[in-house]
Amino acid sequence: MLNKTAQKRVLHVFMNLNLGGAESRIMDLFRSQDADVLLNDFVIMTDEHCYFADEVIAKGGTIHVIDSPRDGIVKNLWQLYQLLKTKPQYTALHAHTSYYSGLCVFIAFLAGISARITHARNTSTGANNLSSRVMLSVGRLLSAMFATTRFAISTDAGFFLYGKNPKKAQFDVVPNAFDFRKIRHKHDSGTEEKVQFGLDPNLLNIVCVGRFYAVKNHDFLLVMISELVQERQDICLHLIGDGELLESLQASVIRLKIEKHVRFWGKRADVAQLLSLFDVMVMTSKSEGLGVAALEAQAAGLPCVLSAAIPQEADIGLGLCHFVDLSEPLAQWSKAIQAQALLAPVSKAVIDQQFDHRGYSLSATRQRYLDAYLRHEKN
Repeated sequence: MLNKTAQKRVLHVFMNLNLGGAESRIMDLFRSQDADVLLNDFVIMTDEHCYFADEVIAKGGTIHVIDSPRDGIVKNLWQLYQLLKTKPQYTALHAHTSYYSGLCVFIAFLAGISARITHARNTSTGANNLSSRVMLSVGRLLSAMFATTRFAISTDAGFFLYGKNPKKAQFDVVPNAFDFRKIRHKHDSGTEEKVQFGLDPNLLNIVCVGRFYAVKNHDFLLVMISELVQERQDICLHLIGDGELLESLQASVIRLKIEKHVRFWGKRADVAQLLSLFDVMVMTSKSEGLGVAALEAQAAGLPCVLSAAIPQEADIGLGLCHFVDLSEPLAQWSKAIQAQALLAPVSKAVIDQQFDHRGYSLSATRQRYLDAYLRHEKN
């Protein structure tokens, strides 16, 4: 159980605590945090039962629920302000919510929170309309004025949220730390285990891990796979995830007549173990803050074919990643996938050493966060 008498507390702001990249990475830190040093609490903006909620509560964590800004931004911000004023005083507020994080640090400033952190995790709003552009501008301005620390998971994500003006958009890129050592290497999985999970070891098994949202561009991926099937029949695309486009994607699979070549796995909590079963990872995203799935794939020794819209920081530098622009002919994607699947293996020891060298360890990230939380602490 957490030590509730600990004095240092940070409030992490999320829309929900489901299986998203940011949420999963903070949960890795939550699990490994020494409660005598820091307590990690959460505020979310949904009444739905979230994936990580039971784990947080079971470990003695606290989850506060406030109304969504979609149900009224004034009410939402007033509830956040009341939370910061009436609950035990927080040492810091850490907002992981794109342009909304600017509003969060402004409210934290009004509530007297001394350390206020915004964290850029995306490179788009998901909707290029006037309202989104206005909110991005407001969030950028408030972040510049009221954030005591500005983090980004990649340079591109930082430029998106904070702008490219070097004088106004100062931010620190912090690698999206995760427990890379617990991810099984692909050569630790034998034929028997693949069969146990329903994979045919004689096929080229392609995997894509990601929520079924438009920005992940699964439609493009399915069309590309349908083209690859015309070239060779011995392939299977494995889609791990869930989301609002599930039924639409299932319909596309039928329309493209590739039912025998696509498998939907649903939402999985054991991705760290599953990745070792596959031959190559493919991500066709229109944008990514970093591309955590690609990092996890490399931790498993899995070669990757990635959209050029994914930041270069997703490549750890061991030759496992090949970037292809979405404007390239589908044949280029097919060629890249088949070539990557034939790459010589890279040992798990070399991979883990590279992740360590690039600062992806949980301990290094925990310390950088803690420094930001305590840097402006009131005496």
